[in-house]
Order: sequence, then C-alpha cells, then structure tokens
Amino acid sequence: MIEQPIPLDRLRYFQQKLGVTREELAAMENHREAFIARQEEFGQFFWDSFWAIERTRPILAHTQFPNLLQKIKGLWFEGLFKEKLSEEFIQYLWSSGVKHVEANLDQRYINLGYALARQFCQKVVSEDIEPSQRGTVSRAVDKMLDFCVLVATDSYITMTSRCDRQVIQGIAHQVRNPITVIGGNIRRLQREVEKESPAYQAYETVLEENMRLERMVKDVGAYTSLFQTEPRPKPLSLSKLLHQVLDSLSGGRDMRKIKISFELSAEHDLVFGDEQDLEIMFRHLLENCLEALDPVDLRLDLTSRASAVPGAVEVEIFNTGNPPSAEELAELMAPFHSSKPKGTGFGLPIADMVARRNLGAFSLAAAPGGGALCRLRLPLAEGAPQA
Repeated sequence: MIEQPIPLDRLRYFQQKLGVTREELAAMENHREAFIARQEEFGQFFWDSFWAIERTRPILAHTQFPNLLQKIKGLWFEGLFKEKLSEEFIQYLWSSGVKHVEANLDQRYINLGYALARQFCQKVVSEDIEPSQRGTVSRAVDKMLDFCVLVATDSYITMTSRCDRQVIQGIAHQVRNPITVIGGNIRRLQREVEKESPAYQAYETVLEENMRLERMVKDVGAYTSLFQTEPRPKPLSLSKLLHQVLDSLSGGRDMRKIKISFELSAEHDLVFGDEQDLEIMFRHLLENCLEALDPVDLRLDLTSRASAVPGAVEVEIFNTGNPPSAEELAELMAPFHSSKPKGTGFGLPIADMVARRNLGAFSLAAAPGGGALCRLRLPLAEGAPQA
C-alpha cells in the first residue's frame, strides 16, 4: 500500500459542511438495526447489479473467491450504520479508496457503487421505516452516503495525483544521469578536434541541445514540486525580491547594456506569499523578458500599483521584444510549448501556477505601442494599504 497520511481534518470538514452532525446521526439510533439486518441482502444486491453490467461481468467471473465481494460489501454496509462514521470507519473508507487506485479500478464504477447503495438504502426506508420517520431517516442516509462519496473522491484524487508526480519525478531522475554522461563525453570529444573543424560545430550543437535537456529536467522538477507542498505565505518586500532575482540573473549576461527602470509603489510593497514560490516565478519571468528584449532597444520596465481588486497589488513587467499572438498565448501556458528555439516551455506555466497557488493571477499580452507586458496580481500582506 502507498504510504500516505489520512487527512482526517479535511474529511471532518467535509462532514461538517454536509451537515452530518451528531444530532443527525442520533436520529438514526432507533433505525440502525433495520439496515444492519439486511447487510447480506445488500451484498447480494451489489453483486447482482455489477454482474448485470457487460463490462464488469468478466471481472467478476474470474474472481478467485466469488462470495468474497458479497461479504466485503455486506460488512461495509453494516459498518456504515454500526460505526456511526467513527474515526476508524473514516480511515477504512479512505484506505479503501487507496486500494481502488492501486488496483486501477475505474472511479466511475466506484461512484456507481455508491449510487447503488443509495438505491438500496431508500428501498429499506420505504419498506422497513414507519411513514412518520421516513423523511428524517432518508435525509440522514443521503448525507452519510454523500460523505462516503467525498471521502472516496478525496482519496482517489490524492493518490492518483501522487502516483502521477512519482512517475514524472522518476522519469526526470532517470533522464538526468544519461544527460550528464552525454554532455561530459561530448565535451571530451570536442577538445580533440580543431575549432575550425565541422565536427567541432556539430559537437557544439549537440552540447546546446544537451544543455536544453538539462534545463528542461530542472524545470520539470520545479513544476511538479509545486504540487507536492502547500505554500507557506508570509509578508515579503516586493522591491527587495525583484532586485534579488535580477542580481542572480546578472551573472550570465552584461546587464550594463540593458536599461532597467523601477516604478514600484512604496505603499504597496509588502506582499503576502511563499518566498520560494515567488522567487521561482520572478526568476522565470525576468529571464524570459531579458531573453526576449529587442537587440536595438534593450529596455525592461518594472512597475507596481494598487490593484482594482481590494487588498492586492498589480505588478507589470514590460520588455521591448515581440509579443506573442493571440493564438500563441494559450499554447504558451501549456508545458513543453515554447516560442524560443532553446526554451523548455515551462517558464510561463510555472509563473501561472505560482501566481494562482499564492492567491494571485498572471497574464501576458501585447503592450500598447509595441513590446510585451506581463501582469501579476498578488495579495498584500495583512495591514498593508488596501486598494
């Protein structure tokens, strides 16, 4: 089984929002036995319902223990009404969802199973509950089953997302090692030929592509890492962060030739966000902007002002390069798509993801009069002037 902590706090929050309260569960107290007594009937009903489906019948026909499913579902049905949604039963529900992912079960059939359970429960209500209590019991049962569906869905999304991340990270790790070996060998071969040789230029091309792959593996890692942890926001100085990122980018280029202007609002300097997230976002955006500058007009403008959205600041980064067309904009937000020959296609998707997960927004557009304009909206730190 995949090790993953059960998010009890989140599941209890779901239970609260659905209104599955102690009072609601107490209303079932005098009627639990009516459901528990029919657990074997439910197990058979569940089996018969899936046996009638053409796509699931072959799976059931090859089950090693034909009566096991009926028994398991009967025990689940009993637990639903006997355990009163105890912590142990919620853990059992969530762990069942994990096993469904490990067994690669189609989630649509899991949801169908809960729909069948709802049908059976309503049958019990109509047949075994006195008319004056049917409405109360029916509402309580519906809420309990709604909660079970939410737990199963939470487990499914959590585990499938984790599996996807593990696959991507595994691929990135396995690709990184061969890339390093290839790069080292190409450099060794290149040193053995004259610079004027066609072979030298061929090696140079291979090295450039190898370095692009190295950057892509690094960006894939940065992109997937955004899904692994929750942001840890704190008050941050926007101007300080922008200067730090620009300083870190100056090592590989001559910044003296570039005219950089700052018009940052001192009143709206304190933003609220995850420091590592925002550093990654601005590094990708500023690096893209610097690479896109018009070679004749090397100009980069950074501006901030109060946003039209209350409690937020708007940041604009202007560069003199050619803006993307309307058709290109949507594609540039997708991973692996780049307008640059040596780009990895992850800069803008990472910026967009970071902005959204830090309660902000990101957009890219053509600037009036030419050039490209990156717009960011970020929340102000608590106590900062409101827009």
